[in-house]
Amino acid sequence: MGLKGDVHESTTIWSQSPWRVKLWLAFSLFLASGAIASLSDTVFRWKGFISDALAFYRLYISGQLSRLLQAGFAPVPPGLPDFIILSVLLISANLRIAIFALPNSKTQEIARRATSTYIGSASAILIGNHYVGRDLDGGSALGLFIGSALCASISYWRAKGAARILWFISLLGPFLAVGILAACVSGWQRVS
Repeated sequence: MGLKGDVHESTTIWSQSPWRVKLWLAFSLFLASGAIASLSDTVFRWKGFISDALAFYRLYISGQLSRLLQAGFAPVPPGLPDFIILSVLLISANLRIAIFALPNSKTQEIARRATSTYIGSASAILIGNHYVGRDLDGGSALGLFIGSALCASISYWRAKGAARILWFISLLGPFLAVGILAACVSGWQRVS
């Protein structure tokens, strides 16, 4: 039984129990909360997973795109590869839904609206940064992506149906794939 069940069971019999049973119930609840005590170990393991995923992403994905862009163009702002990757990810997830949704359905309209809003916002950020004379950084690209993904996620969640499953798989799948690849590469490098 989980911690919630233990707490519920303890609260239902607490008032009519003698002090010895109350002491035992308190001790049992303390032991049942062991998962909370190991939370720091869990966070530490996830920290390593996320750190490996970010290092893998920086080295093999955005680093390679940055080198490719610098070979073809003048100096590239540091946030441009992240901006391109996150934009392609968000727009492709919306287009996937627009393609597979029923014509003139609510989800197809959400996909169109989310795509056009993202393109408009991204254009405004690029134009604004150009006129201010500031380079595009990874923080503004990530902020735009998170804000747009959150708004679209709420819209798809309200729409219900298969579109929201497709949205979350399309949006979160690449992040999970990068994390798994990074974990495999990191584990492979430790062995050799």
